[in-house]
Amino acid sequence: MTSAINHPEFGEVRGKQGDGVMQFLGIQYATLDDRLAVPQMRMEYGSEGIDATQLGPRVVSPDGCEFELNTIIQQTLDLPTSFPMSELEGLHLNITVPSPQSQKKLPVLVFIHGGGFMTGANAWPQYDFTRLVKLSAETSNPVIGIGINYRLWVSGNLTSQELRNAGYPGNNSLRDQQTALKWIKTYILGFGGDPNNVTVFGESAGAISTVSHLYSTEPLFKRCISVSGTPLMLAPLPASATDIGYDMVIKSLGLDLVSAAERITKLLTIPAEELIAKVPQTVPMMPFTDGNIIPGPPTFEIVSSASEHNDLPTPGRKWCESLMIGDCQFDGQIFSLMLLSHRKKDIAKAFCTSINNSFSSEPSVAQAIFQSYNIEPATPDEPAMMSIIQFGTDINYFAPAVAYAEGWPGTAYYYQFNEPNPWDGPFKGYATHALDVAYLFQNFNEKLTAEQQAVAKAFAEDVVRFANGEAPWKAFTKKEGGTRVYGPSSIQTAAIVQDKGVGKTRKDTVYSLAEKVGLDGLGAAWVAFIQGR
Repeated sequence: MTSAINHPEFGEVRGKQGDGVMQFLGIQYATLDDRLAVPQMRMEYGSEGIDATQLGPRVVSPDGCEFELNTIIQQTLDLPTSFPMSELEGLHLNITVPSPQSQKKLPVLVFIHGGGFMTGANAWPQYDFTRLVKLSAETSNPVIGIGINYRLWVSGNLTSQELRNAGYPGNNSLRDQQTALKWIKTYILGFGGDPNNVTVFGESAGAISTVSHLYSTEPLFKRCISVSGTPLMLAPLPASATDIGYDMVIKSLGLDLVSAAERITKLLTIPAEELIAKVPQTVPMMPFTDGNIIPGPPTFEIVSSASEHNDLPTPGRKWCESLMIGDCQFDGQIFSLMLLSHRKKDIAKAFCTSINNSFSSEPSVAQAIFQSYNIEPATPDEPAMMSIIQFGTDINYFAPAVAYAEGWPGTAYYYQFNEPNPWDGPFKGYATHALDVAYLFQNFNEKLTAEQQAVAKAFAEDVVRFANGEAPWKAFTKKEGGTRVYGPSSIQTAAIVQDKGVGKTRKDTVYSLAEKVGLDGLGAAWVAFIQGR
């Protein structure tokens, strides 16, 4: 059913009403001069107001919705008939408001989707805010939910010295997100939201983005939630390395023998479908250290300290009031799907060789890793892959989340999502990547048992309490720890326990391994393995 509000700046905004919420869809928050341009916040929409009754188009990128549902989450939902792309009109947001509207200004919960900075959209059904917003109202902690689109892949993060010299500074994914957050702060009051009470939460690449916005000198939100991702997991590219990916793109498009001006013109005008067909999806395109949006690379040593570091100034640790951060018990499953699937044969031998090379001066560390994760060169491929995934989980998701919680100078809350994936697939029975967000949005409830639904509801209630400024559980401290654990529902009827530590067995393993070489040393060894060294 169509519904409308009278926005003080935009006039009539027409949306959809149903199931306890009003939704205003596809509202463009920024305009673009071309696919690589810096975004310009949109402030005018014409005298006829805004028609926000339909989902907006996705940005130019490979369509990965079915892959996330069927392969990563291992469960499907009803999909839109198509996900049309748009070069210049993909920067929009979906706003979901409890119905009837509240008489008071409501907290705002903004979601930044994941997808490896390659794929994703606010139109994906697993990210629909309807049920989460409805639940927030039913539990007397109402929030307004907003899902944003931002540029991905080539238009989001392709950069090089040549492009920067031509006036294209790069880091468009993060620039778009910041523009969306500024739009929300400027105009959300007209939708019933409190512009001074915004919580941003992101998952995977969206979580990396959320944490990266803490580098901003301008306050962008009041609270943030990092769900299975930090810049320690996927570090920004050095500026010097961006030319490598740029050259790969240029060669794939047959532009390596033309002038710089011709190359850039072609990059801006080549049809999106041709980009997707010709540019290899293996080209690294992610945020880079530009000295501005991202001032420098993070390290465990820096983020685990509450002191400010000149090497990585992070003003957001002062202007952001509180942090919620957590991980899934088997987040590293994503590595086997995205980076290691083609290396499965004899992967144990390759892993042992790489780890031995990384710790050639500390062979006892390599041996301790093999012993801790039960792997040796002759380990069969299937169990070897699972052991390697667990090591990748611990050093890329678990340890970074703990480090950020330990170093947060304000109030921090740390959680672990240990609910096993209930659906058929190679990772059934493991707490897999993206499962936490799948549960959080409540959109898979019909495919869950009552006990599993209790986990989903508990996680969602904690998130909306946090967005309302309440303490969802006891705050984390470096001395005492403090962990909220979700699942497994098979042995926890209430779905949650409060633990003083941070997962004793996992912490004892990865932290004892780091005693000689540090967590950064273990992280570097993982990167070397992923890169085939």
